[in-house]
Amino acid sequence: MKQTTKRAGGIALLLAGITAVSVGITAITGNVGRKTDDLRVVTTVYPLYVAVQNIAGELPGVTVENLTGAATGCLHDYQLSPANRISLEQASLVLLNGAGAETFLADVLPQLRAQIVDTSEGIPLLAGEEHEQEEDHDHEHEHDHSTNEHIWTSPSRYAKQVKAVMAALAAADPAHAEVYAANGRSYLDKIAAAEQRLQAAAAALNGRSCILFHDSLVYLAEDLGLQVAAVLTVGEESGVPAGDLAAAERLAAADPTMLILYDSQYAVRYNSVDRQVPAAQVLALDTGVKGSGRPDDWLTAMASTAEWLECVGRASDGKP
Repeated sequence: MKQTTKRAGGIALLLAGITAVSVGITAITGNVGRKTDDLRVVTTVYPLYVAVQNIAGELPGVTVENLTGAATGCLHDYQLSPANRISLEQASLVLLNGAGAETFLADVLPQLRAQIVDTSEGIPLLAGEEHEQEEDHDHEHEHDHSTNEHIWTSPSRYAKQVKAVMAALAAADPAHAEVYAANGRSYLDKIAAAEQRLQAAAAALNGRSCILFHDSLVYLAEDLGLQVAAVLTVGEESGVPAGDLAAAERLAAADPTMLILYDSQYAVRYNSVDRQVPAAQVLALDTGVKGSGRPDDWLTAMASTAEWLECVGRASDGKP
């Protein structure tokens, strides 16, 4: 009997030791205190990350991670990392931009247990451009995007994405549906105000023509009533063909009011086109696709664009 008691006591000590080691390992991996009912949200583009920040606010138990980080920008060349796969596997809810932006997730999404929501559903989409995307380390593959995925650059369309995020969060976490609704309405009001300022700035430009140095600006140009004379595909490692540049130079030279619009996420500039118009009409616009992690980053980007357009309007009127 005493032997049995000693043996039982030894087993208890062994189990206690195993438990202590398990707790130590869990602490190292960051899982201590994590509740199984916490809502873990993963977004694929930065504007959706910002949307969740605004809609969830400081609500306990809700975490949000942008799969591609805050500084990646457009996803044309994005490749999924092992850390990304872990994030997706641990997610409760995955929010997609949609419209063809997440081609790098095509093989992964069917394997996930998380709820997956495409925030582009029901939003009017424009035609896209061709981009070269590196599919793996051995070869390159050219994608012909039938739709333009940069829908967040349009305030009216971004508002629809935000509504989709509100609905997704409420469905995933019904206990806090009222919080998501209230916070979402507040963010939508701010988006509407940003759109009104942009529209007022654009109204002073009287539907001018513009040359766009990235198709990310097409939605915004449409929203503002600008006439798109040309869209030139430019990226971090790809340049505009000489023939397209020559055509753009001719268009700009023929119209002294032409706007030359760049997406600020790309550093490439084409002086041969820019010098055809006054310097005030060459703008590098922030589309809100990158940021510093702040909930107001998208709003700040739109305010910056509105300020640029207001400056062009004042220059046209001869005002300082």
